Amino acid sequence: MTIRALACGVLLALAPATSAAQSDSATVVATLDRFLRALYVRDTAAMKAEFDADARMTLLRPDPNGGVRVVALTADGFVKAATNPNGPALDEPLRNLRVFVDGDLASVWGEYQVRVAGAVSHCGYDAFHLVRRGGVWRILNVSDTFRREGCGAPWTSSPIDPSRRPQ
Repeated sequence: MTIRALACGVLLALAPATSAAQSDSATVVATLDRFLRALYVRDTAAMKAEFDADARMTLLRPDPNGGVRVVALTADGFVKAATNPNGPALDEPLRNLRVFVDGDLASVWGEYQVRVAGAVSHCGYDAFHLVRRGGVWRILNVSDTFRREGCGAPWTSSPIDPSRRPQ
């Protein structure tokens, strides 16, 4: 067998895996897109539909005495807090996404910016873990950082931008 034939064979063997990984990555990003769109319109049922039954949120927030405070919430606790009728609607676009998929685990790291009534409230990085069960990707954990400074102007374009999609 020539080196050229061997190389072609290897490329053909890898092609389905690459295609499957790209498909999984797109499906994972679509899951996050649906979740953030549901957050934006305060659709609690649609938000909960994107969470795994074991989902958790781990939010890093500034401690009033300095340092960092870790806030751990269940998915239901997060949905209740994020959709409080007395609170503002949250618009959270993501950009600079890095998606990693291995088997039934996906990890997405991305920059976020939370906008309230069009103004930037805060920003940071989201780290999502998703699990595929029964062929469906669901959010298993979300961890994030938080800052109010250095967030810049509202983004004009990002791969996931809930406020710029038709309802």
